[in-house]
Amino acid sequence: MVAVRVYFATNRNQQPENKKLVFGPRFNPDGVAALRFGHVDFPDGAESLQSGSVFVYPDIKGEPDITKTGGGAFLEDLRKTMIDGGCDTLVFIHGFNVSFNGALEAGARLARDVRVRAAATDAGRPVNVVVFSWPSDGEAVPLMSYYSDREDARASGPALARTFLKLREFLFSMSVEDRCQRSVHLLAHSMGAYVLRQGLQATIAKQPDSLTRAFDQILLAAPDEDDDTFERDDKLKLLPRLARQVTVYFNPADRALTISDKTKANPDRLGSDGPRMVDLLPKKVVLVDCRNVARHADPTVQHGYFARSRAMAFDIGAVLAGLDAEAIGNRDYILPLRAWRLAKEL
Repeated sequence: MVAVRVYFATNRNQQPENKKLVFGPRFNPDGVAALRFGHVDFPDGAESLQSGSVFVYPDIKGEPDITKTGGGAFLEDLRKTMIDGGCDTLVFIHGFNVSFNGALEAGARLARDVRVRAAATDAGRPVNVVVFSWPSDGEAVPLMSYYSDREDARASGPALARTFLKLREFLFSMSVEDRCQRSVHLLAHSMGAYVLRQGLQATIAKQPDSLTRAFDQILLAAPDEDDDTFERDDKLKLLPRLARQVTVYFNPADRALTISDKTKANPDRLGSDGPRMVDLLPKKVVLVDCRNVARHADPTVQHGYFARSRAMAFDIGAVLAGLDAEAIGNRDYILPLRAWRLAKEL
């Protein structure tokens, strides 16, 4: 288990006096779109976050020079990591019922497990992880916490839009050579896909002409999003404009999404059976059925399989490498579903 650094952007409330949870379950008191940036170092062998390892970039209000602000320093360190370390960056948006600590720990697992693999025999190169942490309650209170998190997810859209626009400006500030050699990707899990929808809509409202290809790959893992999302302009129909490819990982036996569908009066979920109308999908959208690995990686709920499966880590690494869908091992094409299916756990 190697040492990793995980970067973060968050619109949570900072709690300097709290030795266990540096950022809490509420919004930044400066506003729902106010962001703080930082990073956490996970030493070799460490799986849990220790508060002393959380570094928060100073928040310098009124500073006209963007390079001296917390966001500017964050992006400069990120640039150095990408160039000096020769690695891609994966932006991760967590889902429902996740604390700040839990979000960063999930980011550390991704940083350790996912390798950008150009071939099945390739050992791969590491990926740099940036966590966008929105104020999910992190408390499993039936019904109440789900609705609270969904409202917080909706309200977090402008904060994600600000993060995206800062990242877009950062990417365009890099030289053409650096941009071509390193890529930025996006992974949204569960309700994080709903946060992504709100961020996309906030971005369109703020800068309609900003929907250019800022990401190479966008991955939606067990998305708690409506199955008609790629049909509607007010949902994720325009998401493919932001990436070279969008991959949707779904699982018909996902119990968390079944509960979301049946007990929360939500429409059918994208993360359960994929999109409602596959024949109308843009060619950029690739579907991957994960039922064969989800039951092994997360046997109780079958929802968090993206972070607990060697097969998923392998598949994600191959997708990030930009391999064609048919060139990725451990996949079978299921014609009736118009989707790929992961064959087995590795």
